[in-house]
Amino acid sequence: MTLNTTNNSNITKNTATLECDYLIVGAGAASMSFIDTLLTELPETKIILIDKKAAVGGHWVHAYDFVRLHQPSLVYGIASKQLEGNWMKLMLMKMTFPWNHRANKKEILKYFGGFVKEKIDLNQLDFYPNCVYDFHASGGNDSSNHAFRSVDGSKSYEVKVKHKLIDATPGECIIPCESPLQFPVDDGVQVMTPNQIYDTFQKNKKECKKKYVVLGAGKTGMDCIVYLQRTMNVEPDDIAWIIPNDVWMIGTKGGKPSDWPRSLLKFNGDIEKAALALEEEGKFCRLDKNILPTRFRFPVVRADELVLLQNIKTVIRRGRATSISYSQDGNVTVNFSEEQESWKAFAPADECVFIHATSPGPFNGIYDSQTKIFDSVNKMSLRLLYVPPISISYSCLALLEAKRRKGTLDLNFGRRVLLALQKQEQHDPNDLTEDDILNALVCSFPMDEMHRPILNYAAFLSILNEDPMVGYKWLKANRLSFLSIPGEKCEVYENLVMMQSKKDVLGLTEDDIVLLDLLCEKVKPLKGY
Repeated sequence: MTLNTTNNSNITKNTATLECDYLIVGAGAASMSFIDTLLTELPETKIILIDKKAAVGGHWVHAYDFVRLHQPSLVYGIASKQLEGNWMKLMLMKMTFPWNHRANKKEILKYFGGFVKEKIDLNQLDFYPNCVYDFHASGGNDSSNHAFRSVDGSKSYEVKVKHKLIDATPGECIIPCESPLQFPVDDGVQVMTPNQIYDTFQKNKKECKKKYVVLGAGKTGMDCIVYLQRTMNVEPDDIAWIIPNDVWMIGTKGGKPSDWPRSLLKFNGDIEKAALALEEEGKFCRLDKNILPTRFRFPVVRADELVLLQNIKTVIRRGRATSISYSQDGNVTVNFSEEQESWKAFAPADECVFIHATSPGPFNGIYDSQTKIFDSVNKMSLRLLYVPPISISYSCLALLEAKRRKGTLDLNFGRRVLLALQKQEQHDPNDLTEDDILNALVCSFPMDEMHRPILNYAAFLSILNEDPMVGYKWLKANRLSFLSIPGEKCEVYENLVMMQSKKDVLGLTEDDIVLLDLLCEKVKPLKGY
């Protein structure tokens, strides 16, 4: 079957009947890495992939055109193909080291699109764009019968799924062009998304000679600050920046996301001490040395970009904006909570553009870390196991699913864990299902429990095979894993031992401690790796 498309013409409603091994909802980065690893392990598998958008790529499809990957291309995408491309060409033709390459929107969409086309040509996958799945109306967790329809309602599909429904939507990235400002804005105030800023500048560069107020301090807001100066040649004095909360950022001098949970572990969960220590090592950075950030969401910022961010002197730190009002005299005022003073914009309404960069991105408010990954024998939800970059989490989940089907998981170890946790004390150990075992060991991690990625790391290595070295070697060979980088160490055993020594100060639950002890015993062969 070739690539399927839908359109808005008047087509008589009809229903097609389909069959597959896996029905995957959502065609973003999560499902791409999952599909790639699953098909590598189980090449005879047939997948149906659907997405509400017209192309694969998730939020990248509608992202602003000046966006780049916020981490090295080296560890993003799919395991079977480099996103950064040929290393020799990068160094000789683009004068860029592979670990410094950050793919742009065009490169990422071409990369994911080419992968899906390849799998369609091999008859391993069928892609249905412009289609939606109703999780409430379909068969449910324990059903093998599912349905989806085209966005325009012209076509519906019934699907017989042999193995599982895969929900790849929980980490959906909400971006400004798809979500309006969440507070009132008076008529007469100019508000533009990053997409609109780019499009306007491309059409008429003279029209962009205004003053700009950037709303939001996430990576989108940072990208806008950089783009305004570097590409649009806007003077720093003509840019204001409304920052609800200062954030810690990962610098490019050797810093990586996994440094954060390790530093928190070292400093007994003390966020301030952990962050300051990483700053001292040059791995963390902040916008203003006189202001202590209150949060960390894994943004990566290059040294040259940090300089551009620090160029902005009109910075308003009064919390989140609650409204933007327009007065009869043509002035604009940004209002905050009752405890904070309003800010009168530094230019009248006809000369001032507000850039909407306040959408939550992947921190979308719908990601429930308490929901099980292995929902049932017929359903999985793709959720983060480790700190970003995100792709390795989903590649690991695909490997677990593949090894489950092959029957090579160390289920005996899993049964030991569940019995030790006394969650199944009234049952015969052999009655424990694979899902019971996997859910006890492998959990989605909430951002406020930074010990969870360490436990998940150890759990993955423990359950994958009787020998934890099998999982270690697989990670070493997986380009999405930091272990694939020469010189990078696993340290899973050492981290668990440190957690054991600090179990009281870390506030671990009884279940956490039981799990910790068993994991430590299982991964001991990895001591020193």
